[in-house]
Amino acid sequence: MLKGQKVLLRPVRRSDIQYFLKWFNDAEVVQYVDQCMPMTEMAAEKWIERMGTEQTQVYFVIEAVGGETTGPIGGVELVNINPKDHNAMFSIAIGDKDSWSKGYGTEAGRLIIKYGFEQLNLHRIGSEVLAFNERSLRMHRSIGFKEEGRRRESCFGNGQYQDEVVFGILRGEWKGL
Repeated sequence: MLKGQKVLLRPVRRSDIQYFLKWFNDAEVVQYVDQCMPMTEMAAEKWIERMGTEQTQVYFVIEAVGGETTGPIGGVELVNINPKDHNAMFSIAIGDKDSWSKGYGTEAGRLIIKYGFEQLNLHRIGSEVLAFNERSLRMHRSIGFKEEGRRRESCFGNGQYQDEVVFGILRGEWKGL
C-alpha cells in the first residue's frame, strides 16, 4: 500500500467490483478512458483475477482518506512494464465524479510515479491523454510529465475523432522536482 495525505493506494479486492461496474458503465466517466463497451459483472471479475497474475502491470485502487470523501474513488496503474528498457505507461481514472478536481488524482499520480522510479527501478514513464481532457492534462503537467507530441485524430469518442497528447517523465526529471 502507498499512502499520501489525501489518498491510499491499495491492491484491488473482489468487493471493488461494485465500484468498477458503477464507474465504467457511466458515459460521463468512460468518455475519458479507453473503453467503449459496457462492463459486465463477469468481465469485471475476470479483470480483477488478471490483476493478481499480471507480470507487466501494477494496479492500485485509489481510496480517499481523512476528508469529506472516504472509500474507493478510482484506480491508477503502471502498465506495459518493460524490465529490459526500464519503462512503463501510466494510467489513472477517478471514477467517482464527486471526487473530480479535488487533488486526489494528482496525489495518486505522484505516489505511483514515485513507486515506479524507486521500487520498480524505471527510467521513463509515459502516458497518453485525450486532448479535450483538461483536468488530466493539468494533472500530468503538475506532477512533472513533459508533453512529447500529439497523435492527431487517433481515438474515436463522443461521435468524433479526438487527438491524443503523448507525455513522458524521466527519472532525472522526477528527482529534480
